[in-house]
Amino acid sequence: MFPTYPDLNGHTALVTGASSGIGRGIALALETQGMRVAAQYRTQRPPDGLVPLQGELGTEEGCVELVRAAGEALGSVELLVHSAGIFNDGPIESISSAALEEMFRVNTFSAFYLVRELLKVGLRTVVFIGSTAGQRGEARHSHYAASKGALQSLTMSLAVELAPRVRVNLVSPGWIRTPMAEAALEKIGPALESTIPNRRVGEVEDVVNAVLYLASSASSHLIGEDIGVSGGALLVVPRGQVKPT
Repeated sequence: MFPTYPDLNGHTALVTGASSGIGRGIALALETQGMRVAAQYRTQRPPDGLVPLQGELGTEEGCVELVRAAGEALGSVELLVHSAGIFNDGPIESISSAALEEMFRVNTFSAFYLVRELLKVGLRTVVFIGSTAGQRGEARHSHYAASKGALQSLTMSLAVELAPRVRVNLVSPGWIRTPMAEAALEKIGPALESTIPNRRVGEVEDVVNAVLYLASSASSHLIGEDIGVSGGALLVVPRGQVKPT
């Protein structure tokens, strides 16, 4: 169960990446708060109770079309939670230009396009989902970390540009148990937990709680903030951090 934020009831939201993991948890939690939620997905449909919208976030045209469909379905879109993203790893020598460009198109460029278009249909609040990788950098994740670091800079820039009519903030999870992180956690989970002050890997619910707070008027004086949901990991883990064996 999550805290109740009465001011969310009756309002509208677009959540990307809503078919699994963090995005799915956020979309369902917003729906239980009484919001009408358009749930973007690429291949796997989101749960019942949400307004499913198939969309391709890797192109400008796909983002524009998604916003058009969300506006048509909901009438207006007051909240954007941009959770969709891709993740893969490897040394820089193995990362092709195509892989680098795809990472930025999906994780970073889409955020720009979505906000630009949603300003036309009533946008009031934005919560981007970043990563601790974007805050500190991570070996073997250089393209992913760079895409999330750019998202952090975008958050701060838009927060100043759009305030006070639109509030823009960022949530940066550390390692969270999701399908996207499952393979990596199988390799480094035991070693990783000992480095986290909270002595556990995060759960989707930990991220959802931060997003609900930022979506609600309870956080009305937070502008351009980056809330880390990592169990204190950045307080102790050096830049070299735990590496897969």
